[in-house]
Amino acid sequence: MSATFTVLGSRGYIGSCLTGHLRSLPGATVHTDAEGLPAGSLGHVFFCVGVTTDFWTRLHDTMRAHVGEMMNVLDICEFDSVTYLSSTRVYERGVTGEEDTTLQIQPAELADYYKISKIAGEAVCLAHHNPAVRVVRLSNVIGFEQPPLTFVPSIINDACRSGRIVLNTALDSAKDYITLEDTVSALVLIALGGKERIYNLCSGQQTSHQQIVERIASQMPCEWTVRAGAQRAVFPATTPARLRKEFGFEPSPVLDALPGLCRRYLNDSRLP
Repeated sequence: MSATFTVLGSRGYIGSCLTGHLRSLPGATVHTDAEGLPAGSLGHVFFCVGVTTDFWTRLHDTMRAHVGEMMNVLDICEFDSVTYLSSTRVYERGVTGEEDTTLQIQPAELADYYKISKIAGEAVCLAHHNPAVRVVRLSNVIGFEQPPLTFVPSIINDACRSGRIVLNTALDSAKDYITLEDTVSALVLIALGGKERIYNLCSGQQTSHQQIVERIASQMPCEWTVRAGAQRAVFPATTPARLRKEFGFEPSPVLDALPGLCRRYLNDSRLP
């Protein structure tokens, strides 16, 4: 492979992992915003800039990151393609998770602020005249994350360090998850040869909290409980049909990735 890539948001979880993957590709030249950007074309740009877990306390930062920074890239930079990392959370409140579905939002609802910021960033991308400016709606990524901030890594870490998992949502709550390895490899395929403007990057399978905690408990001794009054949370089903059609993309079974992830957190918890 002979291609130039630039990762914006390279200090974050997805950005840093994507940077490592790109640098493992033979012939790839990789730039990051952490190291400084070159003059001239940035090649294939991955926009991983964003605020996620703490957006509640950083509302203006969230909107600036997801919208304003994207506008700057399109206005100022030279590039071969831009891949904007959005989220399947844009489908919340909807019936389906298909790429061409009409999205449902309530601007007065603070809980919708994050997805509104992502939808606005998508609009900036999709209004651009260059068809190589694309949107990827990324599902819940499972991989080794330190510190563990997202749901699955955090409860595995709890099980390793305290032997106990406490769920704040009901056991039959379910989400679509995708492995980190599948995520970074699919992003490269989309950047180099995607024919569509919007892609779901997901597994296409809803995995329940019960399935997850039972698999974790099979790997290490731990107890798990559900907080009294915990509500059921289920999101619209998504599908990677476009990725399957274009690239033959077949995501790995998410539950099969949990034993290896448990071992990594167990080893990490034993370090001084």
